[in-house]
Amino acid sequence: MADALTGAPRDVPSPNDRVLSVGIVGASEIVSRIHLPVLSACDGIRLVYVADRNPETARLAAKSFRCQPISIVDQLESLPETDVVLLAVPVSARMPYHELFAKRGTHVLSEKPLATSLRDAERTCEMYPEHALACGFQRRAYATANLARLLVSQNWFGPLRSVAVSEGALTTKTGADSRFYDQAGSGGGVLMDLGCHSLDLAIYISGATEVAIAEQRFVFDDGVDREVEARMELRMPSGSCELDYFVTWLRPAENVIKLRFDNCVASLSCRPSEHIDVRGIQSEQVAQLAAKGAGATTVYQAFYLEWMDFLEGVRNRQPSKFSARSALTTGRAVEVLYAAGKQSI
Repeated sequence: MADALTGAPRDVPSPNDRVLSVGIVGASEIVSRIHLPVLSACDGIRLVYVADRNPETARLAAKSFRCQPISIVDQLESLPETDVVLLAVPVSARMPYHELFAKRGTHVLSEKPLATSLRDAERTCEMYPEHALACGFQRRAYATANLARLLVSQNWFGPLRSVAVSEGALTTKTGADSRFYDQAGSGGGVLMDLGCHSLDLAIYISGATEVAIAEQRFVFDDGVDREVEARMELRMPSGSCELDYFVTWLRPAENVIKLRFDNCVASLSCRPSEHIDVRGIQSEQVAQLAAKGAGATTVYQAFYLEWMDFLEGVRNRQPSKFSARSALTTGRAVEVLYAAGKQSI
């Protein structure tokens, strides 16, 4: 393209160079503590507003990052139009926002869980092109998760035979913002708050497309699940393997995911790390696989990489590894587990 005045060639801006406007709906703790600092470090975006039903909460969050505070009212159409929105309101209140943003063509990164039920999650995914809707399973950005997925998919140690997940601690909460969940009715306890992350990692690493529940045990406290133990089957295109799953707020846990092969076990932390430990079945000797450079080694890096991967997909119209549709297998497994747990009460 030529310049209208001089006739000289003029660079045509690439879609990758376009600055994306970002709005935030829901000024929760995780938004103020992690998402806003991370977004302020992302290139190629412009923070426009932070909206919340509590005007003071919105004002305080927006003030630190020099964007507009908005008090959410019933007229959601009054929210400014942006290219991208972070949706972090309670899950039961999200459907009207999804309907609005899908109609506008807005791209949405939704904090997990995506919806209150698998049916609503599938309906929500149908509203958007796949690249336009992501769900916040940011552990997929961990360096160890990416390396583990690679060693499984490429059969470094042969076929994956089983997976064991153990996560939790003696505590009453995980530090996540409970406003996302519906505590009543066994839907916002340890499984949804904490355990769905490690369950999603087991599914992501193995490449499973379906999860079958063989048996389960729930410990409830006033209708809120505090501990979950289950034996499941991960069904992959290449076959299947057993998943032993344990997540708790009632006692210490290993906080590890173990991948068992014929001749060795590979172990990775449920926290961000640079190494995967590999131990022979008949040996106590441990070797380490270095995951440095493969992804995030801190929580803030994981959120940053989640955002950068999603935004790149927005610009290129390609689904990211965090696409909401790719998390439906996890949502299905969580729903089936809760249904089984309620029947056992």
